[in-house]
Amino acid sequence: MFPPDKPADFTAKLPAELTTGEPRAVGFYVELQNHAEKTAGPSNAAWVAAGAAPPGVTGLRVETRAAGVVLHWETAAPLTGMALRIHRELEPGAGTAKPVAKPDLGNGVPPPDVQVLEVDLDKGDPGQALDRDAPLDHVWKYSAERVVRLEIEKHALEIAGPASEKVMIDAKDVFPPAVPAGLAAVADAEARAVDLSWTPDTDADLAGYAVYRRDTMAGGAMERISGSALVVGPSFGDVKVVAGRRYVYAVTAVDADGNESARSGEVEEGLPQ
Repeated sequence: MFPPDKPADFTAKLPAELTTGEPRAVGFYVELQNHAEKTAGPSNAAWVAAGAAPPGVTGLRVETRAAGVVLHWETAAPLTGMALRIHRELEPGAGTAKPVAKPDLGNGVPPPDVQVLEVDLDKGDPGQALDRDAPLDHVWKYSAERVVRLEIEKHALEIAGPASEKVMIDAKDVFPPAVPAGLAAVADAEARAVDLSWTPDTDADLAGYAVYRRDTMAGGAMERISGSALVVGPSFGDVKVVAGRRYVYAVTAVDADGNESARSGEVEEGLPQ
C-alpha cells in the first residue's frame, strides 16, 4: 500500500519461470482503493517482455583513436532484433578532462554528461564500434548491454541482458593533424620576399601552422622561421631572404593540443640578384 498524493515506485522481481523460455508480454497494473477498500478497477497496463535475456557483454575494453573512442568486446551469436546499447558518462575533473569542449566540437559547448549509443547486432556481431561523438581530452566511463527488441501482441518491447563492467578511459588527444598539402612558393622581387601558400588544413581542432626553411647554399637542417607563434592562415611571407640564394621550404600543421604534423612536401625558391 502507498499513501495518496505522493509519488510512488515499486520494483517487481520476476519469478524464475518468467526469466527463461520464449519471449512473452507481461502486464503490470495499479489499482487505487478508498478507505472502504472500494476500487474503480485497474489502471492501464504497463507491458514488459519476459523470457530468456540475451548474453551479457564481456571483455569490454576501450582505446583512443584520432576519430574517437574505439570499443571492443567479445562477440556473441546474432539474434533477430538484437542490439548493443552503449552507455557513455563524462567523468568530470579527472585526468586531462577539460572544463569546456574543444573548439571543433559543438562550437565550444561541453559534451553531454551522459549519452546512449546503439549498434545493431541482428545480422552479425562485429566485436567493436567507433564512438565518433566522444570528444578527446576528456575522461569517459563506458558500459554496455545487449538488448533484444521485440513486438509481442502489438506491443514494442525489449529484453535486456546483464550490463558489462564499467571501463574508464582518459581520451588524450595525441594525434597530429593532417600534413599540409599544395605548398607553393613565389618570389616577390619588389617586396624582396618569398611568398608561400598552401591548401588550408581541414582538421577541426587546427590551431595554426609552422614554416620551415633551409638555405641550399649553407646546407644544414631545416629551421623554423615562423617564430614561436603559429601562423593562423595558409600563407606566409619570408622577408629574411638574400638575393641570389636559394631556399627550400616546408610547412607543418599544429592542433590545439600542440600536436604537430609531419612536414609537407618541399618547394624551392629564391630571389634573383
